Amino acid sequence: MKRFLAAIALVAACGGSSANEQPKLVTPPASGSAAVTPESLDKDPLSLFPAGALAMFSLDLHAFYTSQSAGAIAAQVTEKYFPLGAEAGFSASRDLDRVMGGIYSMQGVDALATLVGRFDTAKITALAASHAQIHGGGVVASSVYANRTLFTVNDIGFTILTPHLVIAGTKTTIKRALDRIRDGKLTRDAPAWMLQTLATPAAAGALAIDTKGMPLSNLTGGFPLKGTDGMTNVRLLGNFQAPGMHIAGSATYADEAHAKAGADGLRALFASTAFSVLTSALGVAVKDVAVTPVQNDAQISFTVDDASLRNLIGRLPSLASGS
Repeated sequence: MKRFLAAIALVAACGGSSANEQPKLVTPPASGSAAVTPESLDKDPLSLFPAGALAMFSLDLHAFYTSQSAGAIAAQVTEKYFPLGAEAGFSASRDLDRVMGGIYSMQGVDALATLVGRFDTAKITALAASHAQIHGGGVVASSVYANRTLFTVNDIGFTILTPHLVIAGTKTTIKRALDRIRDGKLTRDAPAWMLQTLATPAAAGALAIDTKGMPLSNLTGGFPLKGTDGMTNVRLLGNFQAPGMHIAGSATYADEAHAKAGADGLRALFASTAFSVLTSALGVAVKDVAVTPVQNDAQISFTVDDASLRNLIGRLPSLASGS
């Protein structure tokens, strides 16, 4: 669950370079069943994700780091807490362009992420062989699975698939992804509506949650949340619009009646004292909240100002660790 909370926090902290363009959900191109080559892996990282994701997210890190609002502090936090650094010929703020991830329930809470950027295989392999401590703590160990080298750092695994693509996460999900490569199964098997959300143009961040498989009340220890009765999924998109970050998306319900009641409940939730206490504790100011029922959906939009965004990014490490 901590990995899931960290993913939400990261998406909430994303920014884009298209200040005036509203993101729209679109259908991504279908993947074929061509032979597995480095080029095919680089072309479609989404084909590596197994079916059954409870949540998925995407971050355009290049747009994020170059944003005037929070780019500087984002780079500082990433450089400090990313496990690998100069000892592996790697700089997270320089070499990472995009991250896409999925949350699963395979053996407990499992996560898989694809990292797109530039990676020095030779230096990382040499680092693992040296058993030297890395700047993030711990050492890099290596093993072999499905004819691929699997590196682990502090119980988190990663595999370099090409000089531009790495998969990372828990061992269970990494092995599932490597099984897909070994078996030549490069097809998009994650839920279609999640893939559509992640493929949205002009969105520097996207989050899709299956609230039937993973109810939002799980995040509150089972305490019921207003507006979630009959909810089946949530999709959120983020980009920068002065004076901060704009979030837009929708919550989908079983039918129009649930959507109307859900919109009323979500408005009440945003206006509640509990929500104010939570955002105050996070140091985040949520403004311009709008919730509108449209058929089976409750359309949602709100903004987070620059100061709140910078504060949230600075607190991401503690949110991810649960401290």
